Amino acid sequence: MHRTLTLATLTGALLLAAPPLLADKHGGKTAKPKVGIDACLPAVMAARPGEALQLVLKLEDDGELNWEVEIAGKDGKFYDVECSADTGKVVEIEQRVLNAFDPLFKAKISEHAAAQTALAKFPGKIERVEYEIEPDGKLSYEFDIETKDGDMRVEVDAVSGAIVSFSKEVLDIGNL
Repeated sequence: MHRTLTLATLTGALLLAAPPLLADKHGGKTAKPKVGIDACLPAVMAARPGEALQLVLKLEDDGELNWEVEIAGKDGKFYDVECSADTGKVVEIEQRVLNAFDPLFKAKISEHAAAQTALAKFPGKIERVEYEIEPDGKLSYEFDIETKDGDMRVEVDAVSGAIVSFSKEVLDIGNL
């Protein structure tokens, strides 16, 4: 059974845990969401109707802020839908599968090898792993890593073993 996050729940949680100004990687400038989840959630739900299970505000490796909403889709699939915290528009939709043995997830790199790559760049403890199909059809492992500097999300290509992207988790609500 999934716990659905409603807009009221998300808005209330954000009022209690409003994200601070964030230093980005470009010379210490600060970043703050220009668009709240209240504006992003309708765009996310229009893109992939279903139940919102988790919300994360991420500071991407390119300095952009994105809201990521985990959706249990009405079609029975799971998705991570990212909405720009600058524009309020959906910028990426990834499909998730439940495990590395799913027939859609034909990895050439083992989860262990991918984890070692992620941990070499961001030492810490892996809290969660997801198995994703990117918008372009590529496969990736996504590791949530608790580091001494905060929680990181690291995507490793499941075919090449290279780090595809990483982001710092600024806010995490739901964590299901």
